[in-house]
Amino acid sequence: MNAISEVRSVSLGVRDLDRSLDFYRNALGYKLIERADIDAELARWLRSPCGGEVAVIAADDSGLGRLRLIASDAAGEPLWSKDNLLCASGYYALNFRARDVHALLPRIFSAGGTGPDHPSHWEVSESIAVDDSITQDLDGHRLDIFAYTRGGELRGPLDTDVSVLQTIALATRDLPRSRAFYEALGFRTLFDRVLDFDELSTLLGVSGPVRIHNVNLMKDGNIVPGRVEMFAYLDVDAPEIALAPRAHPPNIGIHAMTLQTDDVVAARQLLVAAGARPLLAMEIKLPGFGACLGAIFAGPDGETIEVVQPRR
Repeated sequence: MNAISEVRSVSLGVRDLDRSLDFYRNALGYKLIERADIDAELARWLRSPCGGEVAVIAADDSGLGRLRLIASDAAGEPLWSKDNLLCASGYYALNFRARDVHALLPRIFSAGGTGPDHPSHWEVSESIAVDDSITQDLDGHRLDIFAYTRGGELRGPLDTDVSVLQTIALATRDLPRSRAFYEALGFRTLFDRVLDFDELSTLLGVSGPVRIHNVNLMKDGNIVPGRVEMFAYLDVDAPEIALAPRAHPPNIGIHAMTLQTDDVVAARQLLVAAGARPLLAMEIKLPGFGACLGAIFAGPDGETIEVVQPRR
């Protein structure tokens, strides 16, 4: 492993852990890896009130692309709303590959999810095309689920109906700054385009025509799960609303990404040199990773980035 890995886990604030576990099991086929109470140590790591539970779920046992669901005993508020959709910065959506997105949508809706009843089609390049749908889980988290209609063989086989987490998407008002930061961590360009196709508004759930600058970054030039995607709306003139100060329990939304390392000291040096702001360092028993040396940083949009070094 290099100083830091691709994204290994993403944290979501949810209202009801059992209901969310049922949703992800029934809608995506995800299974429970580990479940734990939020004690004082874990509450400090999560910036959470004590009380509540976390559950780590995944599509398989690879250790890649997991989700950490966090349910606090305290009441929280959603990070995203229709009022900040075009002007907020922060973690925006989770991206998954499906064998057949058309067949998957009824499962998502039956489990309580919402969204368009059919996917949008877009031509990524001459060699790749996808059917893509952004649905919402029970708490409104955006699940961007796609299936290849052309070029899937370039990405290899899919062993489950729905993949491990492929990409975490970040809405930013300064894309060059965010891109430079993640490139300094070893991410490289997979995709860079201005998107303005006819069905983009439907896909994003906004009214009226929109254009976005979209960049998808892969770790060390390898198209593996755990990529970072960032986008910025073009032609939007509105004050920025930063979601990062509220992106922690008990609030409902995407809270953090987790990267893994075999040298947390070297990882810290790399992140700080790239412009990250250190927030916390501690030893932690973290569900899904076990006993770890851990550190938490704020990225260029204030987004929370966890780095963990599991003890051997």
